[in-house]
Amino acid sequence: MQSGTKKVLAITLTITATIFIGSYLYYESINSAEDPRIMPAKTLFLEYDKELESDEYVEALRMLDTMLDIYRNTPGYESSYELGVLLNNKATVYLVELETALLTEKDIDQAAMNKYLQSAADYTRQAIDNYEKWLTDMGNLSKEQIETRIAPFFKPDDPAFAGMKISKVVKKRVDSIVDAQIETPRRISVSLTNLGMINRYRGELEEARHNYEKAIALWDRNYTAQDNLNILLNQPVQKRSFLTRLFPPERVDE
Repeated sequence: MQSGTKKVLAITLTITATIFIGSYLYYESINSAEDPRIMPAKTLFLEYDKELESDEYVEALRMLDTMLDIYRNTPGYESSYELGVLLNNKATVYLVELETALLTEKDIDQAAMNKYLQSAADYTRQAIDNYEKWLTDMGNLSKEQIETRIAPFFKPDDPAFAGMKISKVVKKRVDSIVDAQIETPRRISVSLTNLGMINRYRGELEEARHNYEKAIALWDRNYTAQDNLNILLNQPVQKRSFLTRLFPPERVDE
């Protein structure tokens, strides 16, 4: 496969991964029981997608930082799984920006390329660290245990919940955490795939292989990792329909 084709494949799959992860926050936001304290972040996520699609990378990163601040400063969300989603998206922005520059043959020197890759690597590792800590803390809790854990952060007398039925808001949050218990290994798989891409660009081929294999072990239907591993090993990329690539299975098996 030609190097240009490899780049096209990489950027297409990276963007797909971003949209795939982002859609989770989008569909969660369409609910009247949503916590109003973090709704500004979810609304902003929709605008972030538009900025990324328009190649407005600086603005996309600024929006992600704003969303991170909202979650970090909202009681009960300071170390939530959503931080990992946003950190991984920051890493993806740097990867997409780099690959766009390479595809359009813009003049990019090694120092600039290394800067992109280092930023992407830092945020990817932060995302993985967040996910793993969150799973350790919340990954095995029952619905009842989750509700007990989060109840102190959803006080009925909090002005933020004025006019809302607090039990519905709590139930919505419990359900989202239960979903995240299933989804977070998949998210780690996506982050490891990004890390493999970074390794590949740096010429760290053994590390890239290791991260792709770890990604596939966590989520065996991670087509991005599978295709990139095949490219790395000079093996044929498995043919799949466009819809299968764009909309891979929503969940890992429990």
